[in-house]
Amino acid sequence: MGASTENLQALLDQLQSGNDSARDALVQHSVDRFRALARRMFSRGSDLRKLDETDDVLQKALVRLHRALAHVRPPDVRSYVGLAARQIRWVLRDLARQAARGKVVYTPDPTPPAEEPTDPAGEPSDLLEWGEFHEKIDSLPDEERETFDLLVYEGLSQPEAAEVLNTSLRTIKRRWQRARLLLRDALRGEWPSLEG
Repeated sequence: MGASTENLQALLDQLQSGNDSARDALVQHSVDRFRALARRMFSRGSDLRKLDETDDVLQKALVRLHRALAHVRPPDVRSYVGLAARQIRWVLRDLARQAARGKVVYTPDPTPPAEEPTDPAGEPSDLLEWGEFHEKIDSLPDEERETFDLLVYEGLSQPEAAEVLNTSLRTIKRRWQRARLLLRDALRGEWPSLEG
């Protein structure tokens, strides 16, 4: 395993043995990934430039994860990533649903940050599209969703994901391709540009 997944497994082992401080460390591990996902959602598209809600989304997801870890003790990295991915996915999905009902108020920044391209490059351009995207991830078959979670939500490389799932790199590549195809079809060809 890579250093990151080894460190994560060590924290999970500590949590399993009753060390509650490991829960805080696990949540801290997810901060950067959750923040990057929230910023990606809010940084692209015509009506989602530089929103203040990024930190609110991050906070809600971290609170959900912290609460979940009080009741669920994932035995391994694979289980933890699934749990963490569900928390951020559900928060982002709920935010999109609230936006659809007109309960989310935000103020777009008319000037995008210099490092962000103005072309959304095929990514969902508003909260409703992101909400649909996250719902469709939940509907993927287990193996494809798990691979998607590792590559996108956890930010692992394909070789790292293969190691976590105890499978071949070829299998990960096949599952990743299938996940992308299933999502593209479910989203009627509007596939977001994601690394993985």
